[in-house]
Amino acid sequence: MKYASLILMLLALTGCQVTDTRPQTVVINEAIHKPKQFILLGAGEYEGDLTVALIKEGFKVKPIAITQKVTELESPTKIVEYKEAGYRYALKLFISHHYGNVCVFSKGHIVSVTMSVIDISSNETLAILKQDGPDRECPPLTPVWSLLAKELSKSWK
Repeated sequence: MKYASLILMLLALTGCQVTDTRPQTVVINEAIHKPKQFILLGAGEYEGDLTVALIKEGFKVKPIAITQKVTELESPTKIVEYKEAGYRYALKLFISHHYGNVCVFSKGHIVSVTMSVIDISSNETLAILKQDGPDRECPPLTPVWSLLAKELSKSWK
């Protein structure tokens, strides 16, 4: 009887993920200056969770893109005005939900997140990070937002 319950428990756990998956990171275009300030695009309901995780890793996050007008004196007789983005870099997220992979100890589920680092001024993708994980606390797994922030910090030094 003791062995039967052990076998049943092992069979139940074989489909469960018990460790964090390794992130996939592709750096497409090395930035001369590694940005530490970002605007979030496409985070939706997870914007707060990702913002907190990024701030813990030393990044600054603004929820909306701002533009400011810059006036420059080009010569004694010529003033030039142009618009400049307040933050030059953005993190664009695409989130795919796997509602069938539910966390046993919370109401969370597994998501696949693709995060692109974009240079807004040149409209170029600088890096792409892909990470699978729970969308909220799901012991023993780490929420995907913390994993993404740590990977961005590690690859963006």
